[in-house]
Amino acid sequence: MTEGRQSAAAAASERVRAILEAAEQSAAELRTEAAQEIDAQLERAEAVAVRLSERAGQIEQALQTLSDSIREELSALKADLEELRAVGEGVAETRASAAAEPEPTERDPAESAPPEPDAAEPAAVGDPPAPTSADPPAYTPVPPAPASAAPASASPAPAGDGHEGARVIALNMALNGSPREETARYLAENFELENADALLDEVYARASG
Repeated sequence: MTEGRQSAAAAASERVRAILEAAEQSAAELRTEAAQEIDAQLERAEAVAVRLSERAGQIEQALQTLSDSIREELSALKADLEELRAVGEGVAETRASAAAEPEPTERDPAESAPPEPDAAEPAAVGDPPAPTSADPPAYTPVPPAPASAAPASASPAPAGDGHEGARVIALNMALNGSPREETARYLAENFELENADALLDEVYARASG
């Protein structure tokens, strides 16, 4: 009887030991798998962190490039605005100069004609004899015909017909919309310019700007 109990106890003890060993083995396997899973998760996390860091660097570089481009565009825009303001001030000054230019008064042809000698006044000694009916009539200078009227859009030529006066009148005609051919014809009729084409190029470039 005692031997049977001992054998049963030994068998039970053996089963318990086997169960414990199996449990320990399972626990070890679980720990190993958990450690491997953790290592894999850590590797994936490190890879994601590297990719995010690289992406952040790319975004930072792109933002820096965009910032530099915007700064350059703003500088160019500021320069264009300054140039436009300077052109506007130049046009305003030119218009003011053209408006302040004095208009020449037209002389009466009768005033430019020489006075006729008085027939009743006796000739002085040594003077040529007065013409008689038999003599040919004395030559009387004919006043020059007035120049063709300037276009309605142009101002009259300033006194002296200088190069600066031609520039002012040409600019005034260009600003008022006169064609280049009409302005060139007017300058040729009223001024003596060495290089009218260069003056017209300058004037119409300023008017169009």
